[in-house]
Amino acid sequence: MSVSKGAAGGSPKDGGAPREIELKLEVASGETSRLLEHPLLAQAQPDPEQSGQLHAVYFDTPDLALRHAGLSLRVRRRNGRHVQTIKAEHGARGLALDRSEWESPVEDSAIDFDAATGTPLAPFAADEALRGSIKPAFSIETERRAFMVRHDAALVELALDDAKARAGSQTLRFAELELELKEGDPSSLFTLALDLSEAVPLRLAPVTKSERGYGLLDRAAPQPARADKIEMDPDASCAEAFQVVARSCLSQMVLNEAVLRRTRDPESVHQMRVGIRRLRAAMSLFKDLLGGPQTEAVTQDLRWMGRCLGPARDLDVLLERLSDPDGPDLPEDQREEIEAHRARAYEALMEALESPRFMQAILKVAAWIEAGEWLSDDSPTSRLARDHARKELSRRWKKIRRQAGHLADLDDEGRHRLRIRIKKLRYGSEFFAPLFTSGGVKRRRKAMLSALERLQDLLGAMNDIAVGSSLIPSLAEQDPDHARRRMKKLLSKADAAGRDLPALKPFWK
Repeated sequence: MSVSKGAAGGSPKDGGAPREIELKLEVASGETSRLLEHPLLAQAQPDPEQSGQLHAVYFDTPDLALRHAGLSLRVRRRNGRHVQTIKAEHGARGLALDRSEWESPVEDSAIDFDAATGTPLAPFAADEALRGSIKPAFSIETERRAFMVRHDAALVELALDDAKARAGSQTLRFAELELELKEGDPSSLFTLALDLSEAVPLRLAPVTKSERGYGLLDRAAPQPARADKIEMDPDASCAEAFQVVARSCLSQMVLNEAVLRRTRDPESVHQMRVGIRRLRAAMSLFKDLLGGPQTEAVTQDLRWMGRCLGPARDLDVLLERLSDPDGPDLPEDQREEIEAHRARAYEALMEALESPRFMQAILKVAAWIEAGEWLSDDSPTSRLARDHARKELSRRWKKIRRQAGHLADLDDEGRHRLRIRIKKLRYGSEFFAPLFTSGGVKRRRKAMLSALERLQDLLGAMNDIAVGSSLIPSLAEQDPDHARRRMKKLLSKADAAGRDLPALKPFWK
């Protein structure tokens, strides 16, 4: 979500429809009682109107047309009353959920299509064939304990849910904490979540109940998430631009963590680490805005998370290289040794992901993005991001061109540092792309990114050889001539790619 200052309310995108701004967190099984003992909840005002047993039936077409349109449709029974709710997403998914919401009382569990007038459901209701195909898809039973909490001048409805989703014979139990903004600044949701995490581990989980239900219908394994497209106002301030970028990076981390815990997909490890690196690159690009002890603590947390992911990812890359037809030929027992080493690395990673430290680190990063001390300094944060981007990208581009022209003089570590600089410039070009839209910009940006990507890939292949040899020393001993020949060939190609850079024209000028 694009968290903005001000209270929850209507949006110009939807004609002033009521909005729901909420943050969802997973609660470990058996930990809800400890959470209720937290002083904030012990002193909070219970909300009996919102508490109790909830029974919700979610509706869709057989081909899940509503889901694909970003809509959810349900009828929920609470305290003998039925309420129909239509929800619609606002663009790209962020750290918190920002949705338009339309509620209307109904007589029973049947859909009232007349209430869809003026909502995104209206086109479905107007099509007789589509309307007739909308049937119950799954149900969710919830035991809810709700409270109204005052925190940082905001009023938040806190709901602690023990729930069970059911679709046919498939069921899923889960416990979650919902923080819904009623009054005040959306950033308060994150600081409240951080305070509550001191009682029990809470995992940031931007997943709706409806998505959990749909997960029971979809037997396919969840897929790793790549970075979403950055969208921002061309006249955004530095603070606004950084928050847009940082939310994108953290969302990529959180979404891939969920996939990784369920599937151990190597690509989710890669994409989660990409999210961390993108965020660290963004912090580097905006470093003159972000000084202070909070920022340093966030930097340390990100480094630690990166170290948790590193061994598993490095061994994944090594095994990919060994599977390449041009890779070294290893005896089967050595290959099995590497695979066993990777299995141990994944076990250590899974243990880290389940640790309170990892969960709280994610929440700390989120709270820092939304409400960190760095936002209190209006001077650097209020200037135009476009002016900042020109200066920062130009400085980095100059250094890269100089070093790329002398690759043969760099050792392994020097080439690795150059690769990181190129990667940060590529990330910066992605982050700042919406700020530069005049004629010819897109063509120049594409040409520059293509050339930088080629050089980065070549330097990355050289680094993989060096890292693989350090991870498994016997690999270098197995065929040292092969490694030398491969490095020489890559260096020749990288040197040629580096010499092409001066001819490129920066897209930001």
